Amino acid sequence: MGVRKEKLMQNFQQLGKSLLLPVAILAAVGIVVGFTASLTRPQVQDLLPFMQNEGIKYVLLSIRSISLMVFGLIPVLFAISIAFGFAKKEQGIAALAGCIAYYVLLGSASLIVKSPFINYDAGALTSVLGLKTVNLGAFGGIIAGFLAAAVHNKYYDLKLPTAFAFFGGKRSVAIITIFWAALIGQGLPYIWSPISSGINQMGLAIADLGLFGTFLYGFFENLLVPTGLHHVLISIFRTTPVGGVLEVGGQVYEGTWSAFFGGFGKVPTEELRTFTKFMAQSRIPAFVFGLPGAALAMYHATANERKKIVKPLLIAGFLAIFTTGIQEPLVFLFLFIAPPLAIFHAAMCGLGAMLVDYFGVVIGNTQGGIIDLLVYGVLVPGSNWYYAVLSGMLLFASYYFVFKWYFRKHNLVIAGDLDAEMTGGSEVEVSTDEKSLAIIEGLGGMENIENAYNCMTRLRVDIKDYGKVDSKTLMGTGAVAVNKVSDKHVQVIYGTHVDVITTNVNNTLDSLKLI
Repeated sequence: MGVRKEKLMQNFQQLGKSLLLPVAILAAVGIVVGFTASLTRPQVQDLLPFMQNEGIKYVLLSIRSISLMVFGLIPVLFAISIAFGFAKKEQGIAALAGCIAYYVLLGSASLIVKSPFINYDAGALTSVLGLKTVNLGAFGGIIAGFLAAAVHNKYYDLKLPTAFAFFGGKRSVAIITIFWAALIGQGLPYIWSPISSGINQMGLAIADLGLFGTFLYGFFENLLVPTGLHHVLISIFRTTPVGGVLEVGGQVYEGTWSAFFGGFGKVPTEELRTFTKFMAQSRIPAFVFGLPGAALAMYHATANERKKIVKPLLIAGFLAIFTTGIQEPLVFLFLFIAPPLAIFHAAMCGLGAMLVDYFGVVIGNTQGGIIDLLVYGVLVPGSNWYYAVLSGMLLFASYYFVFKWYFRKHNLVIAGDLDAEMTGGSEVEVSTDEKSLAIIEGLGGMENIENAYNCMTRLRVDIKDYGKVDSKTLMGTGAVAVNKVSDKHVQVIYGTHVDVITTNVNNTLDSLKLI
């Protein structure tokens, strides 16, 4: 049973990693949509008369319209990213198969719903590429992605008789995927209605919990951060009917992302409140105010002789959470030395989400940093953004006093393992190759590494034996923390520059294999 649980956890972590890229893309695009929409508002144009120029208005409208198109690609992005993320080798081939699988799946379903063999509710259909088909939403992309990955991992090295050898190997993946997607598409309409109904009921049940439901969302989203599974939770709300459904001009939008951006600027701001309680506003009190208060408290609770070491770590964490809403660089500074504070942090996130929901705040997008507060709050009439600030001030005080009291009472020290490895508060300057070699050594050597990849802030490594991992060596390469997820998986937290580190480590591993 332990092995099964570990495998299940790894699969969820892999899903979270796979969804990370589209989540990041959509978050960035959301900022563009909000900024361009704000610049076209009458209040802004009265303040800046040159914004009324037809050429400028055309450019802003074009940028906004093109950006909104990206949200219509959510299922395709999921299909591609999941297929890519779960493929063991030749990931590009799997990604192509994922895209193909999605459209074949819906195309096949469109044929069966038009046939006399099923009486499918026309109101439950949607239009994709001109086809009237089953409204699978983001789940269509998820199904297609898993299908393509499964086919790819089984057949990417398929060997066929000489006469058909051209269609073997990697070429076989797309061909076999088309067959299975077409077959599954024929059966989907028969089973999707009860599944869709169940998902809608889940969303209604959460909505019926009112403010407590909002608290639970904020609490569990942040409680799951150490495992990386929070990406899965938020994706469910952002891309499925669990997050809500909105109809505008005959177009149905499912999930907080689609519903908010589909209705933004088209319906009264108040009507979007039911969706934004699962978006940026739920994070703003804790991210823009609360955690910075914790950072200040940890600095003040640190002994004077260690402040020089701790200060750059806290500043880096503060800038990441305040500007972009990325909390890991700061959270992992106290997560492992003070687990009760991690639970306190999750509870405060839930409280912050509940407070802004109670006060009727309507702030969209996803990250929850100062940019979202300004673009989707301050610049949007009727957003009630000032309540988010007031709630944040309450959380700032709570974080500051609780963290300062806890650190001093338990005499806690941030980055205690860095003393022998660091000089002047930063890792020793070494070349890129030397740093990559040190990381590999810290992970137990090349033979101990199965797979290395990353999320926004963490180098995630599948390993053979955790006993060979040397945390001190890894901390000496600039890591904020080393998180043992299981005996076969470790996460090394570096911060927002981890993508470059991962690339360098994988390049070094490839070079070592050639020696």
